[in-house]
Amino acid sequence: MKKGKVLCMLVMSAVLLTGCVDAMPDLTREQSGMIAEYAASLLLKYSPSYNYKIVSEEEIAAAKAAEQELAESQMQEETGASEEQMESENLQQTSDETFMETGETDPYDSVMYLSSSDADLAAELGINDIIIKYQSYEVCDSYPQNSSGFSVDAAQGKKLLIVHFDLQSSSDENVECNLFDYDLKVRMNVNGTTTKALSTMLPNELMSYMDTIPAGEMADVVAVAEINDLSETDIESLVLTISSNSSDCTIELK
Repeated sequence: MKKGKVLCMLVMSAVLLTGCVDAMPDLTREQSGMIAEYAASLLLKYSPSYNYKIVSEEEIAAAKAAEQELAESQMQEETGASEEQMESENLQQTSDETFMETGETDPYDSVMYLSSSDADLAAELGINDIIIKYQSYEVCDSYPQNSSGFSVDAAQGKKLLIVHFDLQSSSDENVECNLFDYDLKVRMNVNGTTTKALSTMLPNELMSYMDTIPAGEMADVVAVAEINDLSETDIESLVLTISSNSSDCTIELK
């Protein structure tokens, strides 16, 4: 009964105020807000579906503290994950830069050193049905030289180092060779400075070579790298590292 009276009073007040607009006093925005808030609280208080409860100052403080603690915990987790990712990226970048600039062995690679330049690289890299052996190297401005077709040119102030390999079938039968599937990567260390072999469109490039090798015949495949402006006589040391998707090997060529 009490709830019904209150609601009726509110409705009657609204009707009376609507009919007496000219007699309404001027209210500030703050005063209007206070009246609206008080009216809304009365409606909620006597609504049958509203669970009215007075919250103590201690409960409010505890709720604010819990909210702040949750926000700080989320921030720490995000900051920690970001720092961990940055540390991992910096470690990998430092390793790559050290390997590229100083020629030191990459600590993430497990490298097998070959004692002879005549070794079968295919066997060491887990490549079946073929034999790959080092043949020779040359330094030039463009490869293939004096070619009317596609060729690779060195940048200004640079030279191309071309390392040649002999590739042949390991049996008396023709063999379908697809070196692209082995994800080969080649690095050349020249006088203590290491550089990666270029990915070119040459049909006889070692890393992407695909062709049929007739039994008893030999194919010439190459790895091409861009180096400083050196001649062949300027090269005092040359170390070649080749990696596949299953193994690594390193061979000292000079």
